[in-house]
Amino acid sequence: MKTQLYCMKKYSLLLIPLILCGLSAQTLAVEKNLLELIQSQYQSIQSFSGHFVQTSHRTNSETAPKKAEGKVSYKRPGKMRWLYDAPEEQLLVTNGETMWLYDPLLENVTIQKLEKLADGTALSFLLGLGDLNADFKRRKISRSLLESLDGLIVELVPKKETANLAFIQLEVHPENYNLRKIALLDQQGNYRTIALESMQYNLVLEDKLFEFEVTPDMEVIEAGNQ
Repeated sequence: MKTQLYCMKKYSLLLIPLILCGLSAQTLAVEKNLLELIQSQYQSIQSFSGHFVQTSHRTNSETAPKKAEGKVSYKRPGKMRWLYDAPEEQLLVTNGETMWLYDPLLENVTIQKLEKLADGTALSFLLGLGDLNADFKRRKISRSLLESLDGLIVELVPKKETANLAFIQLEVHPENYNLRKIALLDQQGNYRTIALESMQYNLVLEDKLFEFEVTPDMEVIEAGNQ
């Protein structure tokens, strides 16, 4: 009996390192391919809709972070709608070619072509038009902009230098790699976080949801793409 227990104990001591090594190898494989997994999962989603909370932080400021929230909708390819309910109503919508920013209080709409605006940016990824590996380089977390108990967080630096963006961070679900949060830090140290909540995926969304009608009573502002 003692001989049997000794053999079992010896076998267990040999097995544990093998299990741990196996888990470590699997973890490393996931880490190495994490961008591909995030990209692949996002590309597989045809549409989604849910609630978002945006928090804006200003560096060296004594004022509290500003929060805004509303409803976000997305339809592949390139269509997105952000309807802000609070603190003020605003609408940001694109049909994949043109972007409209409508301010009901000021009764004006800013119109901009999407092509150059989204090229190689976080917006390009969100619209399903960009590729994380092509547009960004992954590095170690340099600053904790996102906090999560169980999510996977990656930090990405744009390969093309931009005047406004220093880096982004993405938090995804640890099992299905669905996007949960995004953080964007500018060159001055200010940053915004956007949390996606209560998401519903692969809904039937009409194309007209991502169009905007400019009426005669609106002031129109044509934004450049420089």
